[in-house]
Amino acid sequence: MNQTQNVADLSNRRRRLGASRETMAAGLGLAVDIVKAIEDGAASDDEHDRYSAWLGRIEAWPADVRARQFLVAGKGGRFEAEG
Repeated sequence: MNQTQNVADLSNRRRRLGASRETMAAGLGLAVDIVKAIEDGAASDDEHDRYSAWLGRIEAWPADVRARQFLVAGKGGRFEAEG
């Protein structure tokens, strides 16, 4: 699937996880406008691929780990790669 087809799916995946753009931005160490650009298809392929890969990692985390990671990110912390 190319980036254009996958762009709308990124925000849907994030929403299904229960994360705001602000949470994703903090957890990944990005500005919110970068996350918006990624989800809108205006970012580079590398940024898109990195964001998509992180969504995949987060989707694989058990619900309790995901909730803990989102709490940390909600306070400005970064996601841990291993959950």
